[in-house]
Amino acid sequence: MTEQTESKMEPWSEEELRAKVGQLFIVGFHGHVPSEDIKTLITTRKIGSIIFFLRNVSSATQLHSLTTSLQALASASGHSQSLFIGIDQENGLVTRIKPPVAAQLPGSMALGATGDVNNAFTVASATAETLRALGINVNYAPIGDVNSEPRNPVIGVRSPSDDPEMVGRFVVAQVRGLSEGGILPCVKHFPGHGDTAVDSHFGLPVIVRSKVELDACELVPFRRAVVEGVESVMMAHIAMPGIGDPSLGEDHPSKKVPASLNPDAIKILREEMKFDGMIVSDCLEMDGVRATFGTEKGAAGTDCVMICHTMSAQVGAIEQVIEAVKSGELSQMAIQASVDRVRRLKAKYAIQPPAVPLQTLLTTTESRNVAQATLVADIYAKSTTVVRAEPDLIPISPYSTKTKIVFVSPGKTPASGGAVESGEEKTREPYTPALYIDLIRVHSPDAIDIRFHPSAHLSAEEEAQIDAADIIIFATRNASLSPYQKDFGLSLGKKYGEKLIVVATCDPYDFLEEKAEIKNYIAIYEPTIPAFKAAVDVIFGVAKAQGSLPVGTPPVT
Repeated sequence: MTEQTESKMEPWSEEELRAKVGQLFIVGFHGHVPSEDIKTLITTRKIGSIIFFLRNVSSATQLHSLTTSLQALASASGHSQSLFIGIDQENGLVTRIKPPVAAQLPGSMALGATGDVNNAFTVASATAETLRALGINVNYAPIGDVNSEPRNPVIGVRSPSDDPEMVGRFVVAQVRGLSEGGILPCVKHFPGHGDTAVDSHFGLPVIVRSKVELDACELVPFRRAVVEGVESVMMAHIAMPGIGDPSLGEDHPSKKVPASLNPDAIKILREEMKFDGMIVSDCLEMDGVRATFGTEKGAAGTDCVMICHTMSAQVGAIEQVIEAVKSGELSQMAIQASVDRVRRLKAKYAIQPPAVPLQTLLTTTESRNVAQATLVADIYAKSTTVVRAEPDLIPISPYSTKTKIVFVSPGKTPASGGAVESGEEKTREPYTPALYIDLIRVHSPDAIDIRFHPSAHLSAEEEAQIDAADIIIFATRNASLSPYQKDFGLSLGKKYGEKLIVVATCDPYDFLEEKAEIKNYIAIYEPTIPAFKAAVDVIFGVAKAQGSLPVGTPPVT
């Protein structure tokens, strides 16, 4: 919805204007059935796209019923095309549709650790198969961000690597797998959200890099994706003073505008990269925009505007765009160009039937999930990375009745590492140490489970159990961002050295540098059950670790 010179177009009627503007909004709602708000937005406001979150998913049949109901509502309300129904099914850390509704699939950094883009294509194809069966036709994925800042609180393991060329290769493979499977992929977050230590859900990150530096890093994956034919790109809520007029200082107001609202950022995508696909804003209720520019005022500059949570903000933004067209601030030509891009992609991806028949879903969901879980078990094994290990410690004897094993894990949910909050729900994959110990006890039934807390000391009994252990398995989740985990892990390493095995269940940076204290270090890149199972299989010699670190720079402390 960028401003353009108005051609000689007949003015639209009020009804035509509202129908066109509605097609350019992506909205979310709460609940497992269509809410009154979403019904109004579809029937009266002619909203063209819906986004689902975890809050909208309870079962396969429920999700199938929801997508079918929404499409029927749109059809009955006079929509000329089906709705775009999208979701952030990145897999790994950010998985909206979880087991048992769908199989757990590996996320981007786990895929990067395999070093094989064919695995990325395979997982994307499986994702597309599941989404299509449930009536979803858009995936707001993959991540095109280069995780060049290890302390990044919002990207982290959602990115394949800190190497821009590698990110580009894996992004293209994921795009191809989704697209060939009938799902519209939307690569995010242009022009790159990887080099920041600020989460745009809670503030406006500023990436201070020159255009030359951006060309060499952040823009590489997006440029490659555009060349390879990606059809949709999501803009980031980040400020990049290095783009635009170089004669203006960093304090100039134009240098503080988030890329999602910045004509200079969109110009790079449209004019420099020659991208003529659909540009989508990230959610305008994120504080990167809302707290600085306002949700309603942010509704300009892209083809489609995403507002995920609040009816009043959604309606306010729609009305603001309508008034901007009426006043001439936005041209009919600009709106029509955006509508045409959306319609072109809907003709390709939002086609009937939007979901498999319910009876087919009932008979195929379990078999599909089992087949996919079996398929990706090998990929999880290939991603498990033994960063370093003492000779002859890993593997330890499987099913040993003599080896005393203690499993130690944080007792409270640690730092997120690539997790984001969306309204009332955390979107990260939950931390589940109770399930981890069950996986260990498959091999060592008497393994002891100890949880530690930042404000409490271990009991004398727990300390005695650790002292008596032959092997200590210590699971961390982003210890590099969690001082109590870091300090505790280092104290264990100094005291127990060679018999301590650390498993980093999320970001791999936790103990990359502490080679003297942490002698046995495994990275699995996501806190999912299949990923931890793969690590346990390596520890007990059932499988061999095949992964390689896709990143190489630890945080600066």
